[in-house]
Amino acid sequence: MYGKKLYICILFAAVIFIFAPLAVRGTKPDAKASGGGFLPGGSGAAAFSPFADTFDNSDFAAFAPVSDVGGSGRAFADAEAGGTRARVEIVYNGRVFYYADEFITATDHTVEETIFNRKINSPLPDKLRLVEKCLTAGASYKDAVLYCFPLIAGTVSAAVAYIDRAPVDSVIKFNPDKTPMFEITRESVGYEMAENRLYQEIYLALKRGPDARIAAIPKVLQPSVTAYDNMKLTKLRARFTTDYASSVENRKHNIRLALKKINGTVLMPGKEFSFNGAVGPRTVKNGFKEAKIIMSGEYVEGVGGGVCQASTTLYNCAVLSGLEVTAVNNHSLACGYVGPSFDAMVNASWSDLKFKCGADTPVFIRAYGTVATAVVEIYGAPLPYTITTQSVIVSKADPPADREIIDVERKYVAPASRPGDKLRVSYGHGAMKSEGYLLYHDKSGKLIDKKLIRRDSYSPIAGIIAVTPLDALSSAADQTEQPAAPF
Repeated sequence: MYGKKLYICILFAAVIFIFAPLAVRGTKPDAKASGGGFLPGGSGAAAFSPFADTFDNSDFAAFAPVSDVGGSGRAFADAEAGGTRARVEIVYNGRVFYYADEFITATDHTVEETIFNRKINSPLPDKLRLVEKCLTAGASYKDAVLYCFPLIAGTVSAAVAYIDRAPVDSVIKFNPDKTPMFEITRESVGYEMAENRLYQEIYLALKRGPDARIAAIPKVLQPSVTAYDNMKLTKLRARFTTDYASSVENRKHNIRLALKKINGTVLMPGKEFSFNGAVGPRTVKNGFKEAKIIMSGEYVEGVGGGVCQASTTLYNCAVLSGLEVTAVNNHSLACGYVGPSFDAMVNASWSDLKFKCGADTPVFIRAYGTVATAVVEIYGAPLPYTITTQSVIVSKADPPADREIIDVERKYVAPASRPGDKLRVSYGHGAMKSEGYLLYHDKSGKLIDKKLIRRDSYSPIAGIIAVTPLDALSSAADQTEQPAAPF
């Protein structure tokens, strides 16, 4: 009995001695290795879909491939005597990214098992055969190569990071007060190196021999906007001017200040411009001065008088440029610096001038005031037609009777004028209705369209006649009514 038990023990020990080392090394080709994924071949290879999901190269994070990225030296080593190892160079624009397939010493049982199953330390021919099996099973070139060459990822990533570059679009810089007004930068192409393609070329090159030299050829990415494209966006679309030579200095100041606040505006596609938003409140704090404004059908003193001439000049340039006007209002009284139905009254409470840019390209606004003229220019992509305006008076009543005022302060009458002498300060206007049209002409000047854009009504206003006082020392209390300066 004792001999029989001894025999069984010896037999069991022999089995352990023979098979234990093999079990440790994971000799079954269809076994799922810890951290190593499913191995192609064997009964477990049919379901190869979890391949990419089971990759985990973090076990090799402490190891670095013997490579010299962009350097001049190379270091290679064979893991086993007579073994053939991979050596890879990725070349781009004179820059070389090196990789040498080095022997990895496992730090624990799990890493050792993974190294064995994935043939990471095997000779090159064995590794390439396993890569091919991975590809046959449906893996990408990147996943298949990394399965057997995990440390090459650092070299490939470095090459891709060096090569990849986003394209740079041309940009327009608008400087309305300089010459030239437009500065257009040059565009530049970008490059994109597909990682999977690079791994494919590495695999194919290694199949030809252990020393692989690959010329990286990235995809060229074209910019969306070229300098030539931007040059076409800087054409003068329209220019409009109004005259303020006879205005008082405060009114001229207000017009120039409003135009200055508009100057340099870049209105992007689909965006809306607001005059009140651009100019801001008409206050002393914001730089505006007192001048005549229209209020309740009368000319009165108010801060910001004259700003409506700036908005009117801008409005006319906008419609001539083909921009879509989304908000505009007429004055209660007709203006002398523009035709009926083409004025643009603005105030801080309820009236604004707004217009939109088209959906495709931006427009650039230049606005300034000379000694006597308000000027607005709008630049952008040229229109396929030209636009002109037409103001039509539909009906007009007779003006009311003139209003005489005693010019006590002698603002209008000459110092040498005799008592009772009269001087016309302004002419009156009857109530009026008008319409505004846009006329579209082709390149030859032929009228191709006519569009009604406005119908407006204007209140009557009496003309003003200044009368020289009967007595230069007359009391202002008896002659308090003063004329309003022309708006």
